[in-house]
Amino acid sequence: MKKHSILKVLLFTIVAVAICSWIFPSTQFTDTLVEGERIQAGLFDLFAYPGIALQYFGSILLFVLTCGIFYGVAYRTSAYHQLVERIVDGFKGMEYLFLSAIIILISVIVSVTGISIPIIFVFPFVIDVVIKMGYNRLVAATVTVGSTVAGIAGTTLGTMTTSYMNQMLGLTAFDEMISKVIILVIFIVLLIAQVVLYSKKTKNSTVEVKETPKEEAMVEPEKVVVKESKKVAKQPAKSKTTKKSTKSTTKSTGKRGRPAKNSAAMAKENSETLVVKSKSEKKANIWPFAIIFDLVLICMAISVFDWNGLFEISWFQDATEAVTTYEIFGFEIFGKLLGQVQAFGQWSLGIEIPALIMIATIILALVYRVKWDDFIDGICDGFKRAIEPAVVILLTYVVLVVVTYHPFQLTIAKFLLDLTSGINVVTMTLVSLLSSFFNVDLTYVTQSTLPYVQSVITDSSLYPLISVIFQSIYGLALLVAPTSFILMGTLSYLNVSYKQWLKFIWKLFLTLLAILVVIFLIILAL
Repeated sequence: MKKHSILKVLLFTIVAVAICSWIFPSTQFTDTLVEGERIQAGLFDLFAYPGIALQYFGSILLFVLTCGIFYGVAYRTSAYHQLVERIVDGFKGMEYLFLSAIIILISVIVSVTGISIPIIFVFPFVIDVVIKMGYNRLVAATVTVGSTVAGIAGTTLGTMTTSYMNQMLGLTAFDEMISKVIILVIFIVLLIAQVVLYSKKTKNSTVEVKETPKEEAMVEPEKVVVKESKKVAKQPAKSKTTKKSTKSTTKSTGKRGRPAKNSAAMAKENSETLVVKSKSEKKANIWPFAIIFDLVLICMAISVFDWNGLFEISWFQDATEAVTTYEIFGFEIFGKLLGQVQAFGQWSLGIEIPALIMIATIILALVYRVKWDDFIDGICDGFKRAIEPAVVILLTYVVLVVVTYHPFQLTIAKFLLDLTSGINVVTMTLVSLLSSFFNVDLTYVTQSTLPYVQSVITDSSLYPLISVIFQSIYGLALLVAPTSFILMGTLSYLNVSYKQWLKFIWKLFLTLLAILVVIFLIILAL
């Protein structure tokens, strides 16, 4: 893969969207549709917008970096690698069962809880296991990105994703629940079929990539323990007379007289390896790591779920207030120690979730007695591995900033909606697909387009259908759009090009799009 190809695609996309501001006039909707003159994006504007994106969406950057730090420290423990090996050995001969189970698990978690961004926390671990099983990076990307997309498209109770849209349309999470579940199941089934059929052809093969400095940095041969090296160490020392000839021979030949592999060949052979093994290969108890990892995921899932709004459960709010206001000798000791912590159900990516991951990282280091120097090295290595995916994700939000400051997208949406009278499933699908391309987050998809849609479609009985269209098409768009934070960040981490991904996924995308349109037509007919 060409170096930094994902970054190049994103930069090109930002420029292309900026050019659109020169072509299309601005259109905004408040109480009425107001069409104005073109608001062109200038050169200095483009340099300013990354800073604005960082200001408003820097919490996502922080979250990704903390995930990288967690894994950087985890890689310094033997337990992490032994857990990966244990899973691989446990599913030997049943790898398809593991892939299917992970796809179902992630999809359901995202659908029910709405943690479409926090679920990134599990991606590196899942990717390491999938690749260790002998599958290539496209399979790893499909399992992680695809399952998240399925969960978003078929969101059921995950109000973190759909709360603003439901509020605007006057709906609840329970409206059109059967349709949402059907969409979720269809996405999962077709995704599993795609993975199984492709992996049967490509297991133990690699995605063709050109070696880059990044690729070589990901594979650190000196830290990977090779069993044959022990045998070499036990061989008797060679005499001085043969030492020179042996040295020259080993440069040109390898084991059993075969040509030795150069560094580039070795890097390519290990091109699917993302895990850097720890220096210590001592056996360690894997359960503390598994418990810490699972607790972080569980806490993230329940901390953003709308317990009070959906089920009128105030346990977490009451418990948080009781703890933070508890006094010892008239002093609120726990409230002072914890600071401004929110109750479960109100956590965000800005403060609580990154703090949770960092606390888990420190506990992990203490439990496995990671040396201070190794702990710092792990933080630095994890930061370096996460910085490019984090920047890539942040750049997807730059596109959102451009279309917000230069509101031309409603001009295109109006043109499409005016092609027919009343609601038309095809044009509404195109509008939601277009809006999903320009706006990274479903909240902004809703904010930018739905007010005008409501002015055109005044029959509120159609709003549940509209919500299903926008939600599922938004999820589907994240599977292919160059503005998809979940896709581009993962491809960057895996060092897979956007072109490779499109060649691999386009048939599944079109199949799902056609099925969704049919589902929309059925809902409309009913």
